[in-house]
Amino acid sequence: MKSFVVLTIALICGLVHAEDKYPYPMNIPVSISASFAELRANHFHAGLDMSTQGVIGIEVHSVADGYVSRIKVSPYGYGHALYITHPDGHTTLYGHLSAYVGEIDSVVRKEQYKKQSFEFDLMLKEGQLPVKKGQVVALSGNTGGSGGPHLHFEVRDTKTEETLNPLEFLIPITDTQAPVAYGIKVFGMTDSAQVAGRCQDRYYALADIEGKSINVAGEIGLGMHAVDYFIAGHRPCGVTGIKLYDGEKLMFRSDLERISFDETRYINSHIDFAERQTNKRFVQKSFVEPNNKLNHTYKTHERLVVKEGEVHKMKYILNDYNGNTRVVSFTLVGKTNVQATKRTHKGDRVDWGKTWAKDTLGISVIIPREALYKDEYIEISSLQLNNDNAIYKVGNEGIPLQKAFTISIPIDSEMQKLGRKLFIGQVDSKSKQTYIGGSIEGNNIVAHSKTLGSFALGVDSIAPKIKTKNTRTNLKPSNSIMIGISDDMSGIKKYNVYIDGKWECFEYDYKNARLVTTVGRLGLKAGNHDLKAVVEDAAGNIAQWEWKFSVIAQ
Repeated sequence: MKSFVVLTIALICGLVHAEDKYPYPMNIPVSISASFAELRANHFHAGLDMSTQGVIGIEVHSVADGYVSRIKVSPYGYGHALYITHPDGHTTLYGHLSAYVGEIDSVVRKEQYKKQSFEFDLMLKEGQLPVKKGQVVALSGNTGGSGGPHLHFEVRDTKTEETLNPLEFLIPITDTQAPVAYGIKVFGMTDSAQVAGRCQDRYYALADIEGKSINVAGEIGLGMHAVDYFIAGHRPCGVTGIKLYDGEKLMFRSDLERISFDETRYINSHIDFAERQTNKRFVQKSFVEPNNKLNHTYKTHERLVVKEGEVHKMKYILNDYNGNTRVVSFTLVGKTNVQATKRTHKGDRVDWGKTWAKDTLGISVIIPREALYKDEYIEISSLQLNNDNAIYKVGNEGIPLQKAFTISIPIDSEMQKLGRKLFIGQVDSKSKQTYIGGSIEGNNIVAHSKTLGSFALGVDSIAPKIKTKNTRTNLKPSNSIMIGISDDMSGIKKYNVYIDGKWECFEYDYKNARLVTTVGRLGLKAGNHDLKAVVEDAAGNIAQWEWKFSVIAQ
């Protein structure tokens, strides 16, 4: 009887607790495909990705009473996004939507035609668009930067706009999968620090460290390469809690509980950026660099110095949100190789806390204070090309930046005449050039980049390409109108479509390089119509295209 009473009370408490939680925003089986604070390129994932079973058009419900506080429509990022502010002090975001529903959709269409722009960002006040818990507000989709159909869901602190882990607010789901560790990285923190007898960093697969020892000497840093799963065999997600012990002493602890958008790029210091660039591994560092300002993340971080003959029993404890734990143990032994050569560096040592400027090889480079996460050695060099153009190398791609640096390249009077068509581009190892941009200032073109590497001048004088993707010209209201648009260098900047001389709203689907809408959404009458598309790239090149079609009466 006693055990029955305890179980009953526990169930009642669980139900009460569940009533305080948000329901999931879609009435389909819950499947998490990406977690909060999961490691991404240049940012932490700000919410949960919920699978929509590979389809578009699942009804999306508001998880609580509130009001629509923001609607943002963009070809990029969250695509069609909806923000709902709730009385409890939180705002929920629903991203990658395919459509809005009801009055929300009417507001969207009105704003687009008012601005004559598919893209817009509208802030709304309380009382303008109230919603109720469970109300259908949108349909799921695959818009913006989505890599496949799903719903991106966030919970934000309304006051600070920091993103919070949605699992704290949603009804709990079953998760019995512990994090999976793949390996660790051992860093020599000084030029003379040694790892396995050499003054260099080294990655170790899990099988090479568990129950084994690693010879080190001097100040050492460690990093963990691991992922988490909600369901075995499903998509890997992020590990949010990491602890590192030296014996019984806690040396490092990180908990990814909340992320500010002002801080999210500090992920490039949180991880080993060069390891990610070279080997595609997300190794989370167990030390904090001087210019890492993830203020809520690091609870403890202490230096680890291993002296000759010392034995350090190290232990990582990895936790996911639901308390599943993985332990990784290994040993560091203090052993010095007297023949090891200290690290050497090329270029100038740049202090992360000071602005650094250098004029050399005819160009000017400025790295602002706090653009680097720690002191780095930056070398500037050049390679002369056959066409008398030069490639200038500034540092290397493995050095991350928090802020953009400035590069200024001199140009002659003929180049100045090119105007916006002249640009600075970044050149990769295969000599492919990616447009960055730049503005002509006197006898120089000046550009800003958040990536170090190789740069060269380029010219974009080719207009975008426009073509129809429709196979017929007699269209029903249910048919789509699709216009293919593409640009091979500076990228699409502006796009407008006019039908019978009137501006019409077409969605820009950049992933499929097209403008698209349906005949019915345009409200066109039966009969013949003239369409004109005007597309401009970032270099100012403009393309126009005209097409005749007819709408069949229903």
